[in-house]
Amino acid sequence: MARVHDEVMQREEYDTAQIRDEHTRVYSSELDAGSIEALLVTARKMAKVRTIWPGRLWLFPFTVSASLRRSLLRLFAFLFNDQRHVNFALVEAIRELLQITKELHGLIAVLQSEVRQLENQLASLKESDAGE
Repeated sequence: MARVHDEVMQREEYDTAQIRDEHTRVYSSELDAGSIEALLVTARKMAKVRTIWPGRLWLFPFTVSASLRRSLLRLFAFLFNDQRHVNFALVEAIRELLQITKELHGLIAVLQSEVRQLENQLASLKESDAGE
């Protein structure tokens, strides 16, 4: 009877070790979000209203008249006003999602360390029970 019990325990340990190896993921406590934040900063800068004529558009009709450049900038600002508001809203939404992701990432790391501690405690209890 004891031999059957030991064999069942070994199979259970093998199965749990196999499942644990399949589902173990290592999370760091800090999420490297620097590149995402840099992209958000760039998107926020590009979403602002243009007040200076772009350098690559210094072509013949626009180099002659400053009032033409100014009026075209105002026209573009008026035409793309809604799009700018959408862009700002999306940038802020992504920024908030990134913050939530960072918090969840930290919580996952804490919970994973707690699970490892509990697994170690369980293994030591099993060893102490097997030794008796």
